[in-house]
This record gives sequence, C-alpha cells and structure tokens, in this order.
Amino acid sequence: MAEKTQKPDDPKFATERSGVSDDDLHKEMLERHRDARDYWRSQYQQAESDMEFAFVPEKQWDSWMVETRKGRPTYTVNKLRQAMKQITNDQRQNRPQPKVRAVEDSDTDLAEVRQGLMRNIDQASEADRARDTAFQFAVGGGFGVWRVNYGYEDDGGFDVVIKKEEIANPYSVVFDPAAKSKDRRDATYAFVDSKWSRSAFKAKWPKAKLVSVSDCDDLNRDWFDEKEITVAEYWYKTTETYTLVLMSDGSTYDEAELAPVIDELAGQGITIQRSREATRDKVWQCIVSGAEIVEGPNEWPGRFIPLVPVWGEILTLKGKETFFGAVRFGRDPQMMYNYERSTFIEVLADQPYSPFMAPAESVEGYESQWRNLKTQRPPVLFYKSDPNLPNGGKPSREPTAQFPVALAQAAQISSEDIKSATGIHDASLGAKSNETSGRAIIARQREGDVANFDYIDNLSFAIKYDFEVTNDLITALYDTERQIRIIGDDGAEKVVRVNQVILDEQTGQEVTLNDMSRGRFDIAATVGPSYTTQRMEAAEAMMQLANDPSPIGMVAKYGFIKSLDAPGLDDVRKAARKILVDGGLLEPEEGDQPPPPPQPNPKDMADAKKSDAQSQLYGAQAEGQQLENMQLLQQVQAGQMLMQMPPPQPVQQLPDQPPQGGFFMGGYPGADPTVPAGMPG
Repeated sequence: MAEKTQKPDDPKFATERSGVSDDDLHKEMLERHRDARDYWRSQYQQAESDMEFAFVPEKQWDSWMVETRKGRPTYTVNKLRQAMKQITNDQRQNRPQPKVRAVEDSDTDLAEVRQGLMRNIDQASEADRARDTAFQFAVGGGFGVWRVNYGYEDDGGFDVVIKKEEIANPYSVVFDPAAKSKDRRDATYAFVDSKWSRSAFKAKWPKAKLVSVSDCDDLNRDWFDEKEITVAEYWYKTTETYTLVLMSDGSTYDEAELAPVIDELAGQGITIQRSREATRDKVWQCIVSGAEIVEGPNEWPGRFIPLVPVWGEILTLKGKETFFGAVRFGRDPQMMYNYERSTFIEVLADQPYSPFMAPAESVEGYESQWRNLKTQRPPVLFYKSDPNLPNGGKPSREPTAQFPVALAQAAQISSEDIKSATGIHDASLGAKSNETSGRAIIARQREGDVANFDYIDNLSFAIKYDFEVTNDLITALYDTERQIRIIGDDGAEKVVRVNQVILDEQTGQEVTLNDMSRGRFDIAATVGPSYTTQRMEAAEAMMQLANDPSPIGMVAKYGFIKSLDAPGLDDVRKAARKILVDGGLLEPEEGDQPPPPPQPNPKDMADAKKSDAQSQLYGAQAEGQQLENMQLLQQVQAGQMLMQMPPPQPVQQLPDQPPQGGFFMGGYPGADPTVPAGMPG
C-alpha cells in the first residue's frame, strides 16, 4: 500500500488527525512506545534493582565481595526491609480519605453522596490493596502505579460500577516523556505492557497476526521472541472543540447535546444566556501487539487516562526526571554491614579452636584424631609419651588469639549509616530509649515518621488524582436511576437512590433527586489516622475524662464505651445512653424514648406537707384567740350596761415633760378645773 503524503498543515501526530487509518495509528504507537521505553529504561532498571536488593537476600552482595569471600560465609542481615516496613505500615495507619466540596451551596447534599460513594467504591474494590502495592514500590524503588477501571456488578446485573485495580509490576507502565505533572494528568499517551505465551495469545485473539522473530523490523523487534509476545494497552488523548452554553438556571451544557431538548427547556423557562468555544480531551484505549491493533480503539467515558502514579522522591536534573526510594542510599551501608557481620561471625567461630603444638613423634599414629578435632569431639585424646621430649611430648594448646574489637565497631558504624540513610532510628522501631513518659516516647517515634513524611505526602497527591478520576467517571457512568450504598466517616452505611425522577405536584414539573450529572465539585485527600486509630485515641482520652466526678465524667464514660469495639457491649451502650438521656445530659435522638417528667423528691414533699400543717395550725390558733377576745369584749360591755355605767372613756396620757418654766400653768388635760394649778414650792 502506498504511503500517505501528509499535508503541511496537517497535525504532527496521527491521533490528532481525523479519519486516520489503523496502520498509521499503529505505526505512531510503535514509535511512541519505543521513545517512552528508551526514556524510562535506565530509571526502571535502577528502581527494579533497588526492590530486588531490599527483598532478595543474595542481591545484597555485589560481585566483588562474593569473589573475595569465595568459600567463606556470606550472611545477609537485612535491616533495609524493616526500615521500609516502618514507612509502609505507618501509611496503612494513616490512609488518605476523600473529601468532596461543592462549588455551589445547592450541591452540598450531592457532595456528601459522592464522598460516601467514593468510600464505598474503595471498600468494595479493595482499593487499599492496590494502593499498598504501589506505595511499597514507591518506597523501595521510587515508583508505583495503580489503575481505575469499571465493569458490571458481579451479581450479573446491568449496573456499572467503578473499580480500583492493582498493578503488580509498575515497570510494565510507561507514560509520555513530555508530561511534566507529577500525576501525569497532562500525558497525551501511556502504555501498560503484558507478556503472553504464543499459545495464549492465539487463544485470546484467534485472528491476530503471529510474527516470527526473523520477520521483525527495528520497530517491533522487542515485541516478539521465540516463546512470548508483548501485548500493550495503548492509551491516548485527542482534543475536540465544542460550544459551551450557560443556561438561565446556572447549568452548563454542550450545545450539540442540548439541541434535542432545547424546546422543552424553553417551555420550563430555562434559556441560553451565554455561549463560548471550548476544548476538551477525549481518551481512547486500544489493545495492540507489535504487528497490529487487535482491539479498539474504544472511547473511554472519562477525560483522564485512568493510571495513577505515585512517586517516592522525584526531581528534575539536567532536564530529565530522576526518581528513587528509601533503598537507594541505604544500599552501600547495608552491603558493608553484611560484610562486617559475616567476617565477625567467621572470626568468632574460629576463636575456641586455637591450634595445638606437639612434636610430630607424640601424635604419630593418631594424626586423623587430631586433624578432625575441629569438627569432632573425641572423649579421649591419645598421644605417645616420650621422656626425652619436653613435658613428656604432651601436646599443648596455644593461647587464644585476641578478638578484633574493630570488627564489632565497624559493624556498629555501618548500622548507624543505614539508620542515617533511611531516617529510621531505633526509637522509631520501638526500641527502648531514655524517654519514660508516653508523650516523649511517641514524640521520638514520630521523628522517623516526619523524616519520611514526603512519601506519604506524595501518596496523598496520587490519591487526590485517583479521586478526581473517580469523580469524573461517576458523572459519566452513574447516569440511570439506581440504589447505591454510601459510607460515612465512621464507617456507617446508608443506601440512597440517585437519579430518581418524581413529579412535583405543585408545579407539575419533573424533578430529579440526587442527580449525579449535576453540580461542580472540588476534590481533596485528607491525611490522618484511620478511623480505627482515631477511635482508640478517643477511647484513651475519654478514659482520662471519666475520672471527673461531675456530669462531664458520666458523659465521658459513655463516650469510652462507644469507642470500644468488642462483642457484647450493645446492651451496655444502650443502657448508658438511656441513663444520660433520662438525666437530661444528652439530647434524645431518633429512636430514643423521651425522658420522663421530673419526679419530686419524697423528702421535699414531706417537708412541704409539714410546713402546710403548721401553717394551718397557726391559722387556727389565731382565729381561736380572736374569738376569745371578741367574747371577752362582749362580756365587759354587757356588765357595763347592767350597772348603767357610761362606757369607759379613753385615758389621756400625761405629757412626759412639763411645759417651759418647769411646771404646769393651767393644769393638765382632764384635771378638775376647780382645783388650782400647782404652784412652785
């Protein structure tokens, strides 16, 4: 077939041209695959060597050391593996969690649904396992990767679910060398390679071409060998231009997609307010061999290539990216430590067997017994006594050689070098140190975490990109009415219905509840202790507060019971909550019985009755006294009437002091006027 001539104004890449043939697409794929492999080859070789060094014992001895110790012990005391586990296991206790924030207030409930759905997707697809594998490679070799995929549910239904999948060999993945973003969101292509036996390849794709090694050219020579064939997933992006329109209700659409329902929206009062030209990426995937495209291209529903890289440490040097993990700079001290420990053990093993000195005549006939003394323990050692020889010819052992202390010191120095290279010291591994308080011990252990926090921080950035890819797929795939399970921060599960269309009886219009195609959201990944770890920390804090004798202590005891995760505590939790609700210390929630009305204190009731009785007694006594006084007055008045005596006049009280002059001049009130007033003297 004649080769096509490219016009001067045609795009450079076949993937950017419309109507491109499969042959042109495949040829460009081969060139891209070669360029990407060449760019990353040396980096991948070093990273893979680092992982082998950390986990394969014989890889911790280089060829020179093995040659110099030929026939002598070569032991491996792997300290790097435990340092790696300290970093990876710390990550397992501080798993990043998705945080979905609505850009607009009206989408807050939808953000909560999406966040809970992401947690459910992670749990159902065992996303933690995929991330743990990638993170282990990132810590050891500097690079790991996992993928986001989708498929039908396992129960045979028609609902599509999103999945997170492990990539066991990260070095099977290569990204566009021109991409600069750490999450590779700007990559225009990527590959995931796999090896297939020729028989398995033929069974999977019966119509595919099988190329012999002798028929390969320079471009596809690495794809075929005598027994295996390389098959790759080829991911690439294309760019298209479209018209973006803003509606009066604030929603945005592609004008072409909106055209079939524009009249119906106008009838509801929703009209186009503004429009502009925009561009967007489309993602494609096809399965390729070195000879042809065997499947696809198929359009991916999202706008991201769903491969999520995570890096250990990565930086750009001389225009090229370089990455490495915690093993890279710990290799040399680890090899020295192995060498010194092996020499130490070898010398130590020779210490008890200092040689015997004896005349040849005294051991004649017993040479084999004395020669095998190092490996055998005979109960009796024979020799020939000769009085003409010193000490009768008896063999004597030479003094034990002085143990080389420098070997032990050298091994200790190499051990410290490993700690310095990895940032993991004894206290971080739980070894005893000078600290005695719990806070001080935890603080020392956290020093190692801080020294290697960049690994967990890089993982959180990768998971953020993972959540963005997932959020994008949710909009595209969860487009029908269905029930989904969402999971809260505390692990509580809830089933909600999404994309449910109901009729609003007041307006007569259809309304979609939990419309997963609506809304704009910001995605974040929060790093912190897992919920289980937080719960145990809360239990410890609640136990401290429970010693408070005030009502706060009662509430803290209930919090402590809630934080425990042990069987048989449900009845205790319910009883404790009922006591606090009835006591008014907790607000009743749904399902709680309202607290009973307050009951009066029996002592207070008795005191009130006693006080009331005393009041009644005092009232009766006062009333009786008043009756007695009235009766006495009536008797006095009756006696005066019988004696015809005028009623008694009130007696005027004499003044306490005489008038000015010292005596009364005109008598005193009530005195007889005929009696002269008193005179002085």
